[in-house]
Amino acid sequence: MRLLCLEKVTCICESLYQTKDGKRLIAFFTSDERLCQRYVTNSSVTIAYLYALFSFGRYSEVCEYIGNGKFNSRYFSELKNLWYEAKYAEDQRKKKKPLGPVEKYRLRKKHPPPSTIWDGHEVIYSFRDCDRQVLKQYYHQNKYPNPSEKKKIAEITGLEITQISNWFKNRRQRDKPGSDSSLSPRPFALNYI
Repeated sequence: MRLLCLEKVTCICESLYQTKDGKRLIAFFTSDERLCQRYVTNSSVTIAYLYALFSFGRYSEVCEYIGNGKFNSRYFSELKNLWYEAKYAEDQRKKKKPLGPVEKYRLRKKHPPPSTIWDGHEVIYSFRDCDRQVLKQYYHQNKYPNPSEKKKIAEITGLEITQISNWFKNRRQRDKPGSDSSLSPRPFALNYI
């Protein structure tokens, strides 16, 4: 097989990856071993190569490669999903049964993504922990930030103005007297007869 140029290899890898055609990706990468060695440093080729490994059932290799590689942050989300899917598939293979939601949750807690694809901040409802702390600090100073304050918060956190406005609105709603979250739980009383 004649050695393909980087543009052609990238195009082939991107189109096969987008269609999630694992079988053809495996065939493509196994057709020429030099291909992997020469172009796997390109991000698109790397993602496709990892998906080919995943499709081939080489889950531990996928995780090892992700753990040792260097990746563009724009691929973090895809790689994080691939990391978890590889962990799930590996565990399913060992247990010989499909995993339930609780088992998947435990695996995610036990095997968080490596720092090569994750900044270490857990995202809950589109907000990282560190962003939530910034929002809380500003909320304690002023529950009704003006547009310039929201812009400053957006610069610090990287959140959209709409997200910030909604967070403040929801937080004020939760802090209102009489809202479900503002009510403290009543102590349980036993009535003896």
